[in-house]
Amino acid sequence: MPQRGDTNYDKLYKLRPFLERISHNFQKALNPNECMAVDESMIKFKGRSSIKQYLPKKPIKRGYKEWVLAEKSGYAWKLHIYIGKKDNAVEKKLGERVVKDLTENIKGKDHRVYFDNYFSSPDLLIDLKENKIHACGTVNPSRKSLPMLKSDMEMKRGDYDWATSNTGLSVMKWKDKRSVHLLSNFHDPTQTTEFTRKEKDGNEIKVSCPIALSDYNANMNCVDKFDQLKGVYETDRKSRKLCHRKFWYFIDATVVNAFIIHKEMKLPKMTLKDFIREIARDLVAPALVASRGKKRSLSSHLQFNKKKSNVPKSVRLESSSHQPERSTRRRCAACSSKKQQIRTDWMCSVCKVPLCLGKRKTCFQDYHAS
Repeated sequence: MPQRGDTNYDKLYKLRPFLERISHNFQKALNPNECMAVDESMIKFKGRSSIKQYLPKKPIKRGYKEWVLAEKSGYAWKLHIYIGKKDNAVEKKLGERVVKDLTENIKGKDHRVYFDNYFSSPDLLIDLKENKIHACGTVNPSRKSLPMLKSDMEMKRGDYDWATSNTGLSVMKWKDKRSVHLLSNFHDPTQTTEFTRKEKDGNEIKVSCPIALSDYNANMNCVDKFDQLKGVYETDRKSRKLCHRKFWYFIDATVVNAFIIHKEMKLPKMTLKDFIREIARDLVAPALVASRGKKRSLSSHLQFNKKKSNVPKSVRLESSSHQPERSTRRRCAACSSKKQQIRTDWMCSVCKVPLCLGKRKTCFQDYHAS
């Protein structure tokens, strides 16, 4: 890799081949649903790193930021790691660039993509519309090229205002307790639906809102589903190295995606916990089979259990060659117990089990007599 400071230097050069391969497999394994969402995901990390981020509103506040394009079921279809500023310069229109990169492989397929106000802008939605990608998201009212709508003072709960452009965009403002601004390139702003809201006295009332808002609320939680599944049984291996944390994150993402595919194929129902157990069994099965084929014995005619020595009676009682010999200090096979552990330096030369031998100890004789 080029030296630090070079324009071609990659902070993730150790993981780049792995990331490219696994991202390609994610996209190849599943044809995405019509509805998809772009959002941020965090990899927990509290050490020192030039690409560590601080997001106070996220459950994981410190760590590495991951841009995720997830489909309706929570399947992480495409992931990009944010490596920070380039040449210590703030990148303009970062949100637009992220969405364009993530949606590069779904152009012309009429997918619906949802994102929040960090990404959305009129220029981005126009570009997506030209590439036959439907997009909808909340928008910051201070964005450029947005029209002036009614002020909050002129609106009450359930009121909304909208405007359209000659490029096919529609911007909507809906008033609940606070005002919500939406930007869409495929919704009809005149279509409405109803929400149920509770008043302070406990009564429920029907409040009208644009259908675009209902559609956004129903489909924006794709990445949250992925984070929820990943966080239940994730691999929490502490490490000071950047590549280790990211590697385990993608292993967990692979398990979650495989579990979602398992459900989509309508195979026998299985919980995520049981699914991970089955993966573990399949991974360790070859090693277990190989280890069971080897006889772990100190002699050709003896086999031992790790917990307690097991010597056949034909050897223990009938042979006359048993002699005590020195060994490492271990628990006596005859008189030691979990509550009272008794250790000895003596061992039987044939049985290879530790046994007490002394003036007041008859374990050696008792063991070979009964």
